Amino acid sequence: MALAVSGGSDSTALMRLAKDWTESHHPQLTLSILTVDHGLRPEAAGEARRVGAWASDLGLAHHVLAWDGPKPETGLQARARAARYGLMARWCRQNEAGLLLTGHTLDDQAETVLMRLERSLSPGSLAGIAAQGNWEGVPLYRPLLRARRQALRDYLTAVGQGWIEDASNADLRFERVRVREALSGLQGAGVTPERLSALAEACARTGLLLERLSAKWLARWVKEEDGGICHVPKEPFLHLPEPLQQHILARIVRHYGGGHSQPEPEELRRLARWVDTGPVRCTLGGTLMGRRKIGFWAAREVARVSPEPLIIPEGGSAIWDGRFLVTAAPGASVMAAGHAPVPLGEDVPSVVRRTYPHVLQPAGATEAPRIDFMRITPA
Repeated sequence: MALAVSGGSDSTALMRLAKDWTESHHPQLTLSILTVDHGLRPEAAGEARRVGAWASDLGLAHHVLAWDGPKPETGLQARARAARYGLMARWCRQNEAGLLLTGHTLDDQAETVLMRLERSLSPGSLAGIAAQGNWEGVPLYRPLLRARRQALRDYLTAVGQGWIEDASNADLRFERVRVREALSGLQGAGVTPERLSALAEACARTGLLLERLSAKWLARWVKEEDGGICHVPKEPFLHLPEPLQQHILARIVRHYGGGHSQPEPEELRRLARWVDTGPVRCTLGGTLMGRRKIGFWAAREVARVSPEPLIIPEGGSAIWDGRFLVTAAPGASVMAAGHAPVPLGEDVPSVVRRTYPHVLQPAGATEAPRIDFMRITPA
């Protein structure tokens, strides 16, 4: 089991609490501490070393993961988050860590709901941060979502554990910081973190109902092919109520976009209108979609597939691009085919064939690799 620990109070408390819990309940469980250095602040390397020292004091292994390469000039926080989760998920897959824990708190949940309330009334959006999730095939769990940040800091103070204050948490250039400041001024009117968290839980229950209904509709109407493409009929889709249309489209975009896209409600509303009238093709969240007379198809957008090869670990299997389970000899590398090396059916457009995985086996491998497409609907 891996823990995302930046050194802030929330994640440091998570590290201490997880250590105590495993010792009491599952002493055989191995904890690994992961710290991501985004390369954005000169003091980040020193902070990672401090986390490493704290982990060592607890007898825990610590690993620093670096986000290398050029950094974006816009949307920095969102891109940094995606890079952070991608690095940690890759480490978990390569080291057979079956679960990744993060230190999100009730305060994070309240801030997220308030941020989304400014631009959305969708239950799925207002559900905020999920207690359980998945990133590139790695299960995520957030055990502190009902804990207040101050309570965690009081706990750390009581046990004599320090933490790191990130200066960016006071930088008003970032939306979350501005919302945090606004929330502190709303509590006198009854808009408290606890009430916003309760709103998130209520919306999550509504979202669960939509999830079940959309799963039934997808299982009945959507045709999926092993090449990594699905076909959706237009008429049954257009007769659905708008919230269910958006939920179905969100599931398709998340799945065919590689597993980690969360389209905004307004994007989904525009996409629902596109199904009936619009250009021949469009993209959203890493998903490429094409309109036909009786419906539309959805597949992976080739430009969004990572050019970095995936190396098959010792276990002999790994999930590539969030869409395919590849079983091959350890050390085999997996990358986009460019052109699929196997027949994929006449109804698979050539652009989709370029997003099919190609496996390069190491010398001495005796068995052919196996490629299984992970469908959005049950087989």
